[in-house]
Amino acid sequence: MSLAARVLRLVRANLAARFGGAGRDAASREYHDDTGAARSPEPPPAPNGVDPTLARLYANLELPYGADREAVRAARRRLLARYHPDRFAGDPGRARLATELVQGINHAHDELLKHLDEEKSHA
Repeated sequence: MSLAARVLRLVRANLAARFGGAGRDAASREYHDDTGAARSPEPPPAPNGVDPTLARLYANLELPYGADREAVRAARRRLLARYHPDRFAGDPGRARLATELVQGINHAHDELLKHLDEEKSHA
């Protein structure tokens, strides 16, 4: 699978986590108020108390919502091996895109581990 296809899959997963619709561009939909005027798109509330921020973080790591600490670590290692910028040294555009993906993966990993640590300390 090419890098572009993987990026597209991650973007679709993020959209699905945020707007509840896989494969459709929910961010481009227009919402109308009672007067018929268009307003900026807003994500619907998360179903069943699911935190949309956490859902996006899990989607960035290609994990199901609520995965444990070891799954988060394993997903980070797997994705870093797949998207590391050194693998695309001959193509500066792909290397730049891979760098952005790695930053997103690392951010999601760090935030999820913080969240899991907080849950553990409150339990």
